[in-house]
Amino acid sequence: MERTTLPGLLVLLAPSLAPAQDLSVGPSKSTHTVAFAQYIASIQEPNPFTELGPVAVQIDAALPALYKQCRILAIRAWGETERMEYRVLQIEGDPIVAQEVIGPYLKGRDQIDVLPLSSIAVTPANYKFRYMGEVGSGPASAYVYQITPKKKRDGLIQGRLWIDSVTGTPVLKTGRFVKMPPNLTGLTGRIEVVQDTHLQNGYPRGRITHVTIETRQVGRGELTITELPLASTGGDGPDARPQP
Repeated sequence: MERTTLPGLLVLLAPSLAPAQDLSVGPSKSTHTVAFAQYIASIQEPNPFTELGPVAVQIDAALPALYKQCRILAIRAWGETERMEYRVLQIEGDPIVAQEVIGPYLKGRDQIDVLPLSSIAVTPANYKFRYMGEVGSGPASAYVYQITPKKKRDGLIQGRLWIDSVTGTPVLKTGRFVKMPPNLTGLTGRIEVVQDTHLQNGYPRGRITHVTIETRQVGRGELTITELPLASTGGDGPDARPQP
């Protein structure tokens, strides 16, 4: 694979991955219950970012207090060890950021990736949902839910979930992890997450995740992770996650 392929894909994707529009809460509608049922159905489908083949990943990280930055371009896929593996195509920037910010993020993600999907999915089995209202208008609107984990467990967050009003597909998730991943001794405080998913014809095409962490040695770290599935989209691809 040419080293220019991944950056080119991410450059093309980035302009379309815009934050959710118009977050003013509008009147509630009874149709949110239909959309929620569609949401529950949608999350039973294979996740294009973890289960339908390789994903192009760009990680931009920074230590604002030190004015240091780092960027990694890679391909992520399930390996023979039944863990997500990263094939790094390019890395540039300060090694301190890679060690103190990107390293802990990847280690924490690795620990979450091996958890059973049923234990971390944002479903009524794991969360309490409270309907908050509608944002936007027309086909661009979304329904907002407050999500609260039923148990304090690895991989679960306290926050809010936005679902598309037409398809029920999740488009935005914000919050903080209720429990720090184990063995991340270099981190303190809580981990904040904002995950924005771009839809194309109602199907997830790409997503941007913003993560804020507190490091013990160098202060606050910020990450922006841009992901683009490289497999054919549409929900009918093979499940690429190794099965037990």
